[in-house]
Amino acid sequence: MQNVLVKQVTKDIQSGSSKNISEIGFTIPGYRSYIAVTQEQKDKAYRLRHKVYSEELKWVPETADGREIDEFDEHAIMVCVEDDRGEVIGTIRIIDSDHQWMSEKYFAHTVTDGIDSIKALSCIESSRNAVALDYRVKTLGDSGLTVFDLMLCTAMDFTWDILNREHVFVTAAPVMGVILKRKGGAVRQVGPIVTMPDKCKIASFVLDLTICRDTYSMYHSCMELDNACSANLAHGTSIANRA
Repeated sequence: MQNVLVKQVTKDIQSGSSKNISEIGFTIPGYRSYIAVTQEQKDKAYRLRHKVYSEELKWVPETADGREIDEFDEHAIMVCVEDDRGEVIGTIRIIDSDHQWMSEKYFAHTVTDGIDSIKALSCIESSRNAVALDYRVKTLGDSGLTVFDLMLCTAMDFTWDILNREHVFVTAAPVMGVILKRKGGAVRQVGPIVTMPDKCKIASFVLDLTICRDTYSMYHSCMELDNACSANLAHGTSIANRA
């Protein structure tokens, strides 16, 4: 299980990408995003998912080990955001179109032309979005970024630079499309708004990375803050070396 990272590294090398998995992610003051590689990192993400999907929402049964893992995780990549204490406060997973998506099994009715029409777009699925309760309605320090912004921008980089895909598919609350458009995201709704048995409304969207990498304002904020943190770190190291 979870041997997909080895496959993605191989794909990265074969594609001649300028990045590898360890370079994907952003560091901003007090927080960082990354691709979960170690079992410890993955377990932190699974435990956060358990708090959200099992303990809070009651969508899936609680487990004895406090981790929420499902059948789709075998071929998934986990994006994580953690604070400066090392606590994971947000996670989202990526599944390439070579594998079955969660939406194929549970949310196919949210796509008018069928899931296959989306997979044909050079697309990945983003699912199992989980954010710690204390971080859902606030920005991260003075950055202006939310946990979701940091996760999505990291997922965008991984999708583009490692998987060589051009679109991100996500099923979420309908307001998601409005939020992404306000921030410059090239997003379109691909089916009806559906009311689930628990009365929760959902809709499916496709994000076009060929456009978003230029227009999505939060992506540029992530890059600018990451560059500033890197410059500050280099400056501090230089001073220490002179001392």
